[in-house]
Amino acid sequence: MAAKKIVYILTFKGNDHQWMMFDGNNLSESQGPAEKNRHPVVALLPDPLFFFFKPQGVIKSRHAKSATMMQMNYSFPTQDDDFRVLRPSGGAVLGYASRELLEHFLDRHRDLLAKATVLTTEFAVCWRAAVAEDLSVWSWKGQGGMRILASGDALTYFRGTEDEFKSRFDRLGLDGNAENIDLESACRVLVEKKIRWARINLTTGKKTATDKSVLIDYKPFAVAAVLVTIIGLLFISGQYRRWQFSQDQAHEWREKLKEVYVTALGPNPGSDPYGKILYKLDQLKSGGNQGSGVDVLGLLAVLSESAPVGIEIEGINLGADSGNIRAKVASYEEIDSMMEKLAASTTFNFVLEQANNIEGGVSISLRAEYNR
Repeated sequence: MAAKKIVYILTFKGNDHQWMMFDGNNLSESQGPAEKNRHPVVALLPDPLFFFFKPQGVIKSRHAKSATMMQMNYSFPTQDDDFRVLRPSGGAVLGYASRELLEHFLDRHRDLLAKATVLTTEFAVCWRAAVAEDLSVWSWKGQGGMRILASGDALTYFRGTEDEFKSRFDRLGLDGNAENIDLESACRVLVEKKIRWARINLTTGKKTATDKSVLIDYKPFAVAAVLVTIIGLLFISGQYRRWQFSQDQAHEWREKLKEVYVTALGPNPGSDPYGKILYKLDQLKSGGNQGSGVDVLGLLAVLSESAPVGIEIEGINLGADSGNIRAKVASYEEIDSMMEKLAASTTFNFVLEQANNIEGGVSISLRAEYNR
């Protein structure tokens, strides 16, 4: 069995107040909500503190509120009241203005009203129920004999007996019978159809009570949350794709760099191949200049410029201050020509240590000393 929909209702008569409880079907007197209450609390402000206005020809649209405000300002141009509009329900809009005594009433009952989650009036609740039931002609009887006859786009205020009501009914040219809406039947309609209560928006300048809806419409928040979630997922997905592409590109670069290291240093380039390459380059470039070895590049450059065409270098053995070059040339004449050219070098001092006839030419051994 489904749990009952409990709603506490606070009513006022003069300066006195009374707690009521609606259990989903019936309205009965109550002691009021407990201190730790989880049920909605509706405070019904006295209807004489408000003036209600039903606009002409306003239908459900995004302009319904502004159209109602224009009609109220046109119909009551001398009024200083702050006109307001209840949120549209179906095709209905209800304008209202507060009376001068409202602020005094709110100050007087500040502590009681602080327990409420909705501030409204009995007529506003009945109007919302009549709209939900799609009633074109209906009536409501309030405190002190005040009555309102609602028909089409008109609200007729009056005080009097049933004869006065029948007279006004006939004067408006209405047919049939007007549906009487009371608080209990209105509560039943709102709870059964899960309709939000007609919340009054107060602009007294003083915050006297909380003003929360009994039924909160979470749909706009849910839509916003879904949109934000989708946008966030798209953003994260895009960033992940960019990160994945960068990772793949970096991996490709690392593999190509590894190939370069292997080409320069062999199959085992070590943990710091870049540092090893810099070290070897420094050895090749700075051997004679810094006293740590022979300037190999310079030595090879001198040999290349002086050696005859067809010379075969068989080996180079370099030391700290000098080096030995073994080579093969075609004849002694080429040796004499080469040594003459090598003698012109200012960086190295070349000495022919040995020359032996071999098959196909002459084998020579040169010592290259660095000129310090």
